[in-house]
Amino acid sequence: MLTVWYNNNNVIAKGAPMRERVREIEFDVDAYTARLIGRENVSKLEGAVLEIVKNAYDADASVCCLYYSNTEERVYILDNGCGMKEEVLRTHWMTIGNSSKKNSYITKNGRIQTGAKGIGRFALDRMSDQCDMLTISEEGGLEWIVDWRDFDGNKRISEVKARVYDTDVRLLEHVGIKSWRNQAVATEVEKCDFSGTGTAFLLDHLHDVWDERTMNRLRNHLENLLPPDVVQNFCVWFFEDSTSVEEALITSANVESYDYRIDFQVVADLLDIQITRNEFDFHGEEQEVYVEAGFDEQEQAYLQGQKKEESFTMEEIGEKENFIGDFEGVLYFYKITANKKDQERFYYKDITGRAKLAKKFGGIKLYRDQFRVRPYGEYGDNDFDWLELSARRNRSPAGLGKESGNWRVGSEQMLGTVSISRKNTNLEDAANRNGIQEGIGFSQLKRILLFVIAEFERDRQFVGRKLARYADKKDQLAAELEKMRQLAEERKKWEAEQAARQKEENTKELEEWPSDRNVPPAVNPEDVINLVEDIEQKQEQELEELRNENKMLQTLATTGIITNMFMHEIRTSTNNIGLELNAAYEAIKYDNDIDYALDNILRAIGVKKNFASWFGITIESIKKDKRKRKRHNLQAMLEQYMNTWRDILDKSGTTLIYECDLDIELWCFEFDIENIISNLIANSLASFDREMDSKLEKREIRLIISEFENGLCMDYRDSGWGLIPKYKKRPELILEPFESGHNFDDEDEDDGTGMGMWIVNRTISEYNGIIDLSKNQRVETGFYARIILGG
Repeated sequence: MLTVWYNNNNVIAKGAPMRERVREIEFDVDAYTARLIGRENVSKLEGAVLEIVKNAYDADASVCCLYYSNTEERVYILDNGCGMKEEVLRTHWMTIGNSSKKNSYITKNGRIQTGAKGIGRFALDRMSDQCDMLTISEEGGLEWIVDWRDFDGNKRISEVKARVYDTDVRLLEHVGIKSWRNQAVATEVEKCDFSGTGTAFLLDHLHDVWDERTMNRLRNHLENLLPPDVVQNFCVWFFEDSTSVEEALITSANVESYDYRIDFQVVADLLDIQITRNEFDFHGEEQEVYVEAGFDEQEQAYLQGQKKEESFTMEEIGEKENFIGDFEGVLYFYKITANKKDQERFYYKDITGRAKLAKKFGGIKLYRDQFRVRPYGEYGDNDFDWLELSARRNRSPAGLGKESGNWRVGSEQMLGTVSISRKNTNLEDAANRNGIQEGIGFSQLKRILLFVIAEFERDRQFVGRKLARYADKKDQLAAELEKMRQLAEERKKWEAEQAARQKEENTKELEEWPSDRNVPPAVNPEDVINLVEDIEQKQEQELEELRNENKMLQTLATTGIITNMFMHEIRTSTNNIGLELNAAYEAIKYDNDIDYALDNILRAIGVKKNFASWFGITIESIKKDKRKRKRHNLQAMLEQYMNTWRDILDKSGTTLIYECDLDIELWCFEFDIENIISNLIANSLASFDREMDSKLEKREIRLIISEFENGLCMDYRDSGWGLIPKYKKRPELILEPFESGHNFDDEDEDDGTGMGMWIVNRTISEYNGIIDLSKNQRVETGFYARIILGG
């Protein structure tokens, strides 16, 4: 065995050659490689410009000025921040990756600094080949000159030098402001306080063509760099030779007109949401609309501008805990167009001439400590729709007033800002400074934002559905009034003709009048009835075909849900059958053991019976005879189906208690009732299998079907863990599409479809029924549903 130990930095190994003269050698970096690292992190011109402005803000500057001289093809940059001392210049500015902001990131004026990687100075390299910097601190002025082309060639990083001079030149003198071609803006800049500390750059041999298109692109980015109406005591001037004073001063893009405003704050374990409605104009008909559409006093107050305030715990929104920390934001719903019919139907305010803000303002933007985190919400970028609102809308394309399905907002209709901080955990910048690192924190941030948006969508559709019902009622009344008006006009015309005939009845012309002019004009009633019946019959056939197609899709979806739930068992059974048959084959071929082979075959047949049960509740549900609507005796119709479920549940250790009155008759599709039951049971099985700290005392499902008026009543309950906190306050939310009972505590994705209970609710509504889930609000465990179906 080789024994190794150390003595005075010499390695001594017993039984092995001695190692002598221990030395340490340092790593080094090729200068060009270091430059490439910087280029990777600041790859675009707009990123470089924004980096320079961020550095000015981090230096406690109140003003940052960027001027492109068209005549000189030079960029001037200056700020009135704290400047850099020589020690900072040497140990931080000149040391790549060593930022002075890593540990101490709060400035003297209380700003939270945004940079920390120590590579922002490569923004200057991205912009030009030559840089002349003047920085003035409390200790005096330093001029720093570098040619970034020195990083090219076969040099080590330590061989690349920059020149530094002591100087007493002032900032405005260094940039030669008196000789700037744009003296109108220069005069305004001079009014700012540049008499003390600060930093100025002269950039030559630019890498980009600074034409009008480039200037407009950079201006747009600068307008979105700072959140509107948030940052005080910091302004940015950006201009070239011909820019006016008004255009030179950058103002943050703002939303002045909107349909909805949604403010939200996450503090510790709570999410607070305030919704402001600003979309509707009832043209003085408020009281009539409020009463006829069914808005209560509280809803009326919300429609008149009062904020609707809601509060949720992390558990209630499906999060086990807050992995991020405190943050806040404000979102705006901003529709661009509305057709005349919708404008009248939903009482929209007039939006004629409203500009498309998405291009100017962007979408939902992310800000860290008052500075933009690109590229989220950046118009034209792949991450403009970083919350995937468009895909979400495609999955649920329902209209605002539609009774079934959920209305979803489009990506270009949603604007706003989300404010995070350097203090937030699990939201680190990506290595290339382009966004946030994917991980547990960023995933949770997106889920919380989608929850906030869903609350707004729910509120808007609540109003939209009421107004749509009111509009339908008015349309029906209007149609009846129009019909009566037409009849009145016809009657008036007939009476006039009758009066004229009476007046001339003694004349010879009376004989020339048609014999049918003494009765009101009318068409043959039988012809009208036949025509209406033909039209109604054709429409009903088309509707029936659509309904049947929809029901088939719902049944197939239920089949998929059930199959997915038992997929593991199906795979296991398939594998077991194969093993048993292989064993039987080998027993006969190699051992001629018929008895042993028979035992294997019998076990395979036993496993095969499981498939018969699964097929009974999946494939059998779409048989043709189940797709015909007819009067069924419920007890007879469901007997075999429930026995099949009992066999399946027994194998999973679940007890099914089922009772049904003998004389319940219902006009229905057989697969409709089966779909309701299958989805309820699937929900219960998912609840039984949910991972919890303790163990369930029992796995039991109880379904009691009794006669109720002209239909039936289903009382359903299970002994599972019950609804997750997300749905305890509002259990009716589980009836919406894509809602699934999953608590997120990491990056796991929910493997449920969120469609089962939506199918249940959709089927119930087709039978003019109701589902009552209110008991779930009052119990800790178990799931309860009371369903009433009409015939």
